Amino acid sequence: MATAEERKEPIRSHKVVIRGVVEGYDVASIEDLKKVEGHIESLQSEIVALKNQITELQRSLNATNMRLERLENFLRSFK
Repeated sequence: MATAEERKEPIRSHKVVIRGVVEGYDVASIEDLKKVEGHIESLQSEIVALKNQITELQRSLNATNMRLERLENFLRSFK
């Protein structure tokens, strides 16, 4: 059986644009929001680039480890 919490409808959210002053606080202007959005997009691009670099480094490390393992096996064969 479902509990009372499971039967509740999910919280709905709506996009709202507020301009001016709300309860004594300055609300960001469209220009400020665009600057923040641009900054977020820039950070996302940097994150993607870093992920790609990590992936490439992992591939290089795997290749190096495989070569090292082959060399170790080759040297062990002389014992």
